[in-house]
Amino acid sequence: MQYVHSKNILFRDLKPENILIDSEGHIRLADFGLAKQSGTENSKQIAQSFCGSPAYLAPEMLSRAGVTEAGDVY
Repeated sequence: MQYVHSKNILFRDLKPENILIDSEGHIRLADFGLAKQSGTENSKQIAQSFCGSPAYLAPEMLSRAGVTEAGDVY
């Protein structure tokens, strides 16, 4: 997630099914379908949008208080 966030991307749907480990033991993220670039002119709209798998959403994402990098890590 640190690399994804360093590229100003909010993943918005991190869950066990989206974390893959290759044959060399490297972690890979899959399914960037809900990912959005942060820091853009429509980042406020992104922050207020509800998406992701409910069982893995951070509380602030459920309340629409804002989607942040912390929500991806939660």
